Amino acid sequence: MDFKKLKPGSILSENSFFVVKEIKPGKVIVKDEYGNDITIGEAYVDKVLHCADYFEKEEKKTMTELAELFISSPRIAMSLAFYKKSTEKTKKAFEAEKSAKIKEIQNASLSTAAKLLEDLIENPISKTIPGELRVIKGRHSGHIDELGRVHFIDMELSKESDKDYDTRKREVDPRTIQWLIVNKVKYTLK
Repeated sequence: MDFKKLKPGSILSENSFFVVKEIKPGKVIVKDEYGNDITIGEAYVDKVLHCADYFEKEEKKTMTELAELFISSPRIAMSLAFYKKSTEKTKKAFEAEKSAKIKEIQNASLSTAAKLLEDLIENPISKTIPGELRVIKGRHSGHIDELGRVHFIDMELSKESDKDYDTRKREVDPRTIQWLIVNKVKYTLK
């Protein structure tokens, strides 16, 4: 938009995202994505803005419902918890873990061997390292890649202006979402 071309009656819109820096009586000071400090009044905050981690009620949803809700909520501040991708152990690491467990059971006394075997049944050796739970706050624009992952902007990270791409971009597999906060509601996996 060119400020000089504005005239009375012009229609304007905004789609901005902020990080709160300071709260004062009746106003809040925020930093926008370009590093500008902006003062916003309480009425504007109450009527217009959405908060990524504020909720007034909770609802349980299925995995499909959580994924649909996430995908259908672009360009709005939200928080979510999801599991990152699992990684495969190397064959050498898996074999070493397996042989160590075998040796531990072979060298155990009869009374402790039963406990070790029970533990192995309850917690079997796996060829994968499970992905960790990640909590992220920000927004997405609705872009889904060919693998079904949503490109999400993590607004808790600083934007690196010297890069020609947004270094805050993360990929979220909607099928791994555990909970999601959007529009004052926390949706949790059933």
